Amino acid sequence: MVEKLFIQGITITVVLIIVQVLLNNVEDSFTVYMPPIGFAMLMAVTYFAQPLLLGVLNIVMINTIYKTKGWQVGFWLNGLFLLLTFTTINILLEMFLQLEFLPYIALIDLLLSFPLGCIARFSNGGWNKPID
Repeated sequence: MVEKLFIQGITITVVLIIVQVLLNNVEDSFTVYMPPIGFAMLMAVTYFAQPLLLGVLNIVMINTIYKTKGWQVGFWLNGLFLLLTFTTINILLEMFLQLEFLPYIALIDLLLSFPLGCIARFSNGGWNKPID
């Protein structure tokens, strides 16, 4: 069980770190392009598309690793919960420890991948019916 939680946590953490780095790199491009429209597009990608894809990834991993089927929470809500947990940890580290995202906070996020895996697993349990 610990190995499965770690695998799920490290996968979700790596995906979140990669997306965070990509969004940090294109943030200026989004906000320079007609500022209100670019900002709205950045928010749509950050808080609609990213949580949706993250939720789908999490539910597929739960169904594959733990041999469950179905889901109890919507894809978007599941991904938003994980994204807000990850973002809250990063903002607290940036504010209180005054660290930069790369490489320090990304390394701390990797160290916290097991607790994130626990949160990801139990945020959407699915049904424990065997897949036939």
